[in-house]
Amino acid sequence: MVMNIWHLSDGKAGHVAQARGLFAALERRDIAIHVEDISVKGISKFSLLLYWLSQGRLGQLPQSLMRLHEPDLIIGVGHATHWILILLQKCFPAAKSVVLMRPTLPVQWFDYAIVPAHDYADQNPLVPDHVLISKGVLNPLVNEHRHIPHRHLILIGGASKRYDWSEAQLIKQINDLVSNLSLKDEAQTIILTTSRRTPDSFVSQLSQQNLPHLQIFPVSETPQGWLFEQLQLAEVVWVTQDSGSMLFEALTAGCQVGLLKMPQIKKDTVTQATDLLARQHIFLPLVEYLKGEGFNNAEPLREADRAVNWLLTKLDRIS
Repeated sequence: MVMNIWHLSDGKAGHVAQARGLFAALERRDIAIHVEDISVKGISKFSLLLYWLSQGRLGQLPQSLMRLHEPDLIIGVGHATHWILILLQKCFPAAKSVVLMRPTLPVQWFDYAIVPAHDYADQNPLVPDHVLISKGVLNPLVNEHRHIPHRHLILIGGASKRYDWSEAQLIKQINDLVSNLSLKDEAQTIILTTSRRTPDSFVSQLSQQNLPHLQIFPVSETPQGWLFEQLQLAEVVWVTQDSGSMLFEALTAGCQVGLLKMPQIKKDTVTQATDLLARQHIFLPLVEYLKGEGFNNAEPLREADRAVNWLLTKLDRIS
């Protein structure tokens, strides 16, 4: 029996990756799924509300939805999806609503919620039965055990609401890292890529450093799937601390994860969670690595699989 899933999307790549992680884990459980990706842009909340309250006599569903099989699950990631998720679940009461983050609306309004621990840190420690707390955000990766010794991947983010951007500070850290690796007896492979938040000036400034062994691949020049493949090949991944999703993707892929410092603007549950993992050397700060400190070889995360096992138990779909 096929599980029909409506995936409500705000179009943000990080949010889409979380949903894809859940879908991939369902498929690993041999659950037959059919996913419809539905953009929430242009869907009228008022029209859905009228449709629900009038039992279909007023308002209307978008024509694009009328052609689809009725959903078993409706999944939303991103604050822009929350009201649409609630209203569509009311319009299709046989479906279950699943939100993959800490919602802005009361969590009890959703059938199920999978919330990263850093988003739930300031909440009531008594977790409701319909909420699962995950270690980081979900993603489609698994550890494929293809990591190549002495292969380093450097992932550069950009300014965010929590971290500022300091090009000079970041280039110095990369200089220090590459210089340290160049002194090692074994040949090192060092690959760097950027993100869409990285300022355009960064690559040109870094290229002027003439760093030996450093290969630079700007995000604009990498094909789809390239980053996930590099995460399967790298032994060590260095990530700027603004990039929470990439930190957990690297852990899920089974890499050792190093942390490149960024100027912090504000402190909240997300930064506190990153700092805690850094103190535990799950994420090893570069400054500690340069002093000779080693990584704590944490078990690769399998949070998407854990989330699916939990969800299937709730849905009585465990086989």
